[in-house]
Amino acid sequence: MNLGTLPKSKDLLDIAFRRARKEASQMKRLRAHLKNEKSKSIKRIEVSANYVAGLLKKTGEEFPKMKEMNPFYQELVAETIDLDQTLKALGHFRATKNLAIKLKGKHIGLVKALKKGEGHKAQGIVKQFYGRLGSLVKKLDKNIENYNRAARKLRELPKIKYEMPTAIIAGYPNTGKSTILGRLTSSEPQIASYAFTTQKLQIGYLIHNYLKFQLIDTPGLLDKPLGKRNKIENKGIAALKHLANAIVFVVDPTSQCGFPLEKQVKLMEEAKAEFGVPVLAVVNKADIASEEEMEKAKKALGKALIEGKGVESALKEEVVKVLGKEDNAKTFKNSMQSYCI
Repeated sequence: MNLGTLPKSKDLLDIAFRRARKEASQMKRLRAHLKNEKSKSIKRIEVSANYVAGLLKKTGEEFPKMKEMNPFYQELVAETIDLDQTLKALGHFRATKNLAIKLKGKHIGLVKALKKGEGHKAQGIVKQFYGRLGSLVKKLDKNIENYNRAARKLRELPKIKYEMPTAIIAGYPNTGKSTILGRLTSSEPQIASYAFTTQKLQIGYLIHNYLKFQLIDTPGLLDKPLGKRNKIENKGIAALKHLANAIVFVVDPTSQCGFPLEKQVKLMEEAKAEFGVPVLAVVNKADIASEEEMEKAKKALGKALIEGKGVESALKEEVVKVLGKEDNAKTFKNSMQSYCI
């Protein structure tokens, strides 16, 4: 999410008043003293008020509308920031914007009402307006701090294309999930922060016939049994359910990953039950596994794809086949329109 941050109240006011002063000084001087004082004073009030109100309005409009967001991002945003605090800050921005516009109208009216011989009062009205606008904006400091904290966190969220057919890569640690992701994708996976794990999300894209599919490796989430996940991790799983059209489950038949085959198969069955989407079982490290280890894995998994260094595999074709099935057709069609990766 490309959200901007707001300057502190003092800096915001400095910018507003500096712009107002500059634009007023560039105005053509009028012969009539009263008209000259009025026009310059009105300009200073307009420019400063419009800058403050415009910035606050833009901030409110940039922030995502939760009800319009994909359920995945709703979960992600709610877990990443203090949403109530952030919405409260936006409410204060909106109220301050409206008050700034009202103050502008009131003080411009006072300037316009000045009569002959009262031109010297115009600067006093501007000063009065600056003081009241300053009081309003200075009350926002805590809200600005809270909003900026939320905006910085939201900027770090992964740029996931939730309309793109997506496969989640799962399996115990050290089974070679990152290697599989690298083999399936056309470039180095993107690394992004993720609210539900201390590790980094890895996102890659599989290209097939000018179409693209999304593959996501989720360290810290789908690499442990259900009973060992904490509440935050379970929320992460719930969020991922909104994305997954398939799961690529990677199994290491050797003893290298540190988890016996039985545990890996059990974790795969849990993933199947949790997500309710097609699961492609992948027996990895076929290049270093013994014949006995491979046979044991094939027997335990039933139909499985074989992967390893130098091993010819049909994994890419199977992923494309699963993600391009009829039940993903609408998503697949929508995803064709905007893939500038």
